Amino acid sequence: MKTFYTLTVGGEEYKLRLTASAIMQIEKKLGKSLFTALEGIQDNMIETTVTILWGAMQPLNANFPFEKAAELYDDYIDDGHSVEELMLEISELFEASGFYNKGQTNNA
Repeated sequence: MKTFYTLTVGGEEYKLRLTASAIMQIEKKLGKSLFTALEGIQDNMIETTVTILWGAMQPLNANFPFEKAAELYDDYIDDGHSVEELMLEISELFEASGFYNKGQTNNA
């Protein structure tokens, strides 16, 4: 069974999944490993966040454009959410993608 995380923005649901291929695309676009990017996220938060959204869209939403991922970020914020809330959702995406066991998202 394929696992994914559902992100709801503007009443629309988006299925996100971090596969090996998606992670490699994210790393190529960022020019560094995903974990290095996350460790230094405070230096480049928006680009890193949008790039993760974009990459996580690819497995279940083929050819989802990067510009649309940036719009998705803007729409999420416009819906009254914060960057901190989006980071929590990304943490849940990592959990759904098998990066750590359920319930360990607060330790990531």
